[in-house]
Amino acid sequence: MPSLRPIGPPPRPEDTIHKTVFFGESSPLTCVVDEGRRSPDKGYACGIQKARLHYSISDLHTSSETSEETLGQRRKFLHDRLIRESALVFPLPAICDVLLQAYFEWFHPLFPILDRSQVQNDYQSRTISPLLLQAMLFIGVSLCSDRALNTTGFNNRYKAKGLFYWRAKEIYDVGWETDTMIKLQSIFLLSFWRGGPTEERDVRYWLGTATDLAQKKGMHVMSKLTFLGTRDQKIWKRIWWALYVRDQQTSAALGLPSRIRDEDCEVVELEESDFEDLDSATPSDIFPKPPAAHVSYVIRMAQLARLLREVISSQYLPGKSKLDNPSRPVLHQRLLDWESTLPPEMQFQSNMTRDVLFLVGMLHMTYANLYVLLYRPMFLQPASESISSEGNIALDAATKSTRILEDMLSQNLVQHGSVHLITHTFSALCIHTIHFGRVASTAKKLAEHRAKLCLLGLKELQKSWDLENWVLDLFFHCLDDRTARNLRLADSGMSKSTLPGQFAKGPPIPDSLALNTPCSAASRPPSRNSTDSILPTVQPSGSLNPTEGATVNMDWYELFNVEGEDILGLAGSLTNPDYLNPQNLEFLYRFL
Repeated sequence: MPSLRPIGPPPRPEDTIHKTVFFGESSPLTCVVDEGRRSPDKGYACGIQKARLHYSISDLHTSSETSEETLGQRRKFLHDRLIRESALVFPLPAICDVLLQAYFEWFHPLFPILDRSQVQNDYQSRTISPLLLQAMLFIGVSLCSDRALNTTGFNNRYKAKGLFYWRAKEIYDVGWETDTMIKLQSIFLLSFWRGGPTEERDVRYWLGTATDLAQKKGMHVMSKLTFLGTRDQKIWKRIWWALYVRDQQTSAALGLPSRIRDEDCEVVELEESDFEDLDSATPSDIFPKPPAAHVSYVIRMAQLARLLREVISSQYLPGKSKLDNPSRPVLHQRLLDWESTLPPEMQFQSNMTRDVLFLVGMLHMTYANLYVLLYRPMFLQPASESISSEGNIALDAATKSTRILEDMLSQNLVQHGSVHLITHTFSALCIHTIHFGRVASTAKKLAEHRAKLCLLGLKELQKSWDLENWVLDLFFHCLDDRTARNLRLADSGMSKSTLPGQFAKGPPIPDSLALNTPCSAASRPPSRNSTDSILPTVQPSGSLNPTEGATVNMDWYELFNVEGEDILGLAGSLTNPDYLNPQNLEFLYRFL
């Protein structure tokens, strides 16, 4: 299908936002005060509070720079380039409908960064932004069911994701889209691309770009802005809190500094009124209204993101004591207070509908993971050195998270879950694996069962999100043969490869001749999502002695950025006859 919008689209209402720049209060420009509104008898202190933070730049361009002829020529040049790159080519309308339905069914309730009615009207009138549409199709093909994927003609989900990602990236790179809000929304969607470990444009790149663009427009001090209309205010708040949640989640998972700091922001928390639909566009099968529970979900996830930031700041920053932490009981109480204020629709119950279980399950897994983070340092202490039973709180939280995961697996919901479930599931897996090595008898069997459930959950998540398989390789490499065999999924159809398994990882290179149509089976690469490539396993034959023939591949340690004696310590753990060295799991958490 050719381009869905003309070369020179009419200006959108958001163009007024595009033609303004934001300067914070430390900028000298904030001294420019509206003298007409200033009270002479109240002086500077009163006037500076009314300092201008936004400035129009619409009148700063010369006539030659803004002439329609010049802009038209540039648009035509960019259009021709994008046509050559096949970036403005879309699947058949029926295929787009399937993928957009998946977007609004599985993604929009979690991150409502779009005005559903506006997107519906633009799509039906064929004026939707190509950048936004390609980005939405990228998310849709990631989260649609296997059955829906089969109806599209795409034989390989990963290749299809790469197709839409690279098209959207090309449109963004050439500067075709001029609407600031559309660029921000599209970049946020592209941040869910999980490329190779050496790929520069990863989740942090796209989230950083989106955050930077949002801050340049003053979203982080939204409470001080007065030029926004009611519709823009609602969208801005939802976008900002989506950025905040993702920034805190990815920063915590990767062990990297967050880009958004609470002390820099002045944004009112989300309210139910921020989700009211101001348009009367009738919902359809393709553009369904999200379940009512999604409002509480989004609001509560933003609250958990703020608690996550406090947990990380309290004990995972340099110089912080992970064991002797006076803020731990305070944060524990704040988590309890958060749970006590949950509305009925967000409480975990046995009679939930499938769409409510999807939201409540992810919310409570996120909540449980905060307890794991808060008490994990104490749990990781060897049992012989443990001075407190508080470490068991991490085990209890991991067990709760695994039970929720089991409920979601029984309803085939995990595949459609948000990407942060990968971190939560792997975190629980590591806790259960450690516990497996510490206990015996029935408790050992239960730990094994829970670990297998986590592996099954990761297998489901791999269908939508591309797991860092080398991290799972390393996880199994840290185990002795007997433990690895016990955790192997007996009927998963996994290949019998020796450790460490070899997995190709990297962005697909689109074939320009095949971009116009769904991928053909003849040209597709080996599937990244097939059951024979989910997790590395150990050969069933051979000695069960973990020290027999043990070798250490020093290439693994370059992934940890450790040196000297630290390398020797980590290397020793991989050949240690003990089941696992708990301290070394600290390295693994940050990569999934």
